[in-house]
Formats: sequence, C-alpha cells, structure tokens
Amino acid sequence: MKIRIRGLEFSYNSIPALKKVTIDIHESEMVAIVGPNGSGKSTLLKCIDRILKPKKGVILINGKDIKDFNRIEIARTIGYVPQSVKQFFPATVFEVVLMGRRPYLGWRCSRKDIEKVFDVLKTLNIENISMRDFNELSGGQQQKVLIARALAQEPEILLLDEPTANLDIKHQLEVMEIIRRIVRKNGITAIVAIHDLNLASRYADRIVMMKDGKVFAAGTPEDVLTSANIESVYDVKVRIIKLSGRLYVIPLDPSKSSIDRL
Repeated sequence: MKIRIRGLEFSYNSIPALKKVTIDIHESEMVAIVGPNGSGKSTLLKCIDRILKPKKGVILINGKDIKDFNRIEIARTIGYVPQSVKQFFPATVFEVVLMGRRPYLGWRCSRKDIEKVFDVLKTLNIENISMRDFNELSGGQQQKVLIARALAQEPEILLLDEPTANLDIKHQLEVMEIIRRIVRKNGITAIVAIHDLNLASRYADRIVMMKDGKVFAAGTPEDVLTSANIESVYDVKVRIIKLSGRLYVIPLDPSKSSIDRL
C-alpha cells in the first residue's frame, strides 16, 4: 500500500512540529524515521493515523485522501503501536490482542476472531502468556502484545513509535526481527520511528532522517547514514564502517560545540 505525503504541517500551540513534510512510502517496505528528540517523528506517525489533524498538507493512501477515511476504514487499514502504555486496565494478554479485532466485531466474537488472535499470538511466540495480566508483563513482553494487538487488525500499514525503547539488546533485536518478518511475509508497509541508527540501518529498506520538523534526507541506509548527515542533524561526529554488507555507526568524541554548551 503506497503512502504519499505532501506539504504536511502541524503545530502544538502555534509551535511548529512538522514543516512541509513530503515523503513517498512504497508498499511492502520497512521505513525507519530517525532524528533527534523533537524532530517530529512521533507527530508524523500520529498524523498518518489521524490521531492528530495536520494544519496543512495531504496524506494519500493508494491515491485516497486519508481525510475521506472513516474510523473503521482507518482501523482496518492502519495498525498503530504506541511507544508504551504506562497503565492499562486489568486485562489478559488475550483480551488486549482481541481489542485489535474491534473493526470487525459485531455483537459478539466470531470463531474467526478467536482464531486470528491465537494465530497472532503464535506468530509473536507469546501464546504461553495469553492468560497473564498485561500489567504484570515485562517491557519487552508488553511491546510484543501491543504489536500483536495491531496485527490482529489485519492492517496494510503498520506504524510503530519507538518499538525498542527501554528494551534490552536481546528484545530490541527480537522485536525488529518480528517486524521485518511480518513485512516480508504479509506484504504490509511498516513505518518505524526509532532512535537507534544501527537498528535502522540493519532492518530498514529506506530511512527518512528528520531535523526540526523537516525531512533532512531520505533514501537507502547507505544514502542517508553518512557521517556528514549525522553530524549535521545530531551534532555528533561518527565513523561509518561496513562489515558483512551492513553499515555501522560508531560515535567519536563529542563535538567541541556540544561541550561548550554544557
């Protein structure tokens, strides 16, 4: 499913967060949105999901303006995974994932809904915790459950806001592997806002680098993750190396300008 974003603008209390953002995202690809805190990554995802209403610009999904989608169409087309859920009312993992079937539910759950939930739980290898309370899970387990809830919607677009935040390295790799596998297997489009440039380089087909609410660079990891781009956007000097066909970003000493501001 192709996404075209043209001239997108959004402000929080008159403070610009997105400034004329223009991006093309192709179907069946995994795109990483990177950039410093406050660069507009999360805001962009929320505008795509219509959680936030842009001040200007247009978002087209397969040529249709997202403004013309009703809430059911949005829910059946887009699955959104927030960065975290600090508090959740008491519910089992199964019940949380079943919430993802709401766009399809009538007065009661069908057999198809139940089978879909079990299928998603199995895909993420969390069927063994299906009856546990969501609030009692570790951060990594909760993140998997939130992804499972989004997948239960059977979306064609998956939006993930910092899916590896606060996870140890094992769970970071596991979550990113799951997302990439789902993109490949189901042919969906995934847009991932992420801080870790090495994870972005490892898993994304394309990277969009943002700075101050604008698109600074967009393209393949090799095109975007250059030492010049990273220094310009993050004010950090890095060395880019390539091992076994993969790019790695290695920070060097902090820039003198950064030290002077401390």
